[in-house]
Amino acid sequence: MTGLSPAAQATLDELAAIVEPDGARLVVRDASASTVTIELDLSASDCPECVLPKDLLTDILSSRLQESDPDVRAVELIDPREPPS
Repeated sequence: MTGLSPAAQATLDELAAIVEPDGARLVVRDASASTVTIELDLSASDCPECVLPKDLLTDILSSRLQESDPDVRAVELIDPREPPS
């Protein structure tokens, strides 16, 4: 794991503010030069259904992280609300 670039980490910190009011957290589980795997942690959420749906959240994360770090090519979101694929 190489970790996120400083620009991508700053963007992820900003995006975490989207889910924090609902008690959720975005946790980086793996990061290579081109792929980032993020887990949506809902363990402290009283309203998991209030958090943005996986598809929308993935789209936002992907577009914003790719804007901040063009080397990021793929973003995978692990969402406990959905069964593993």
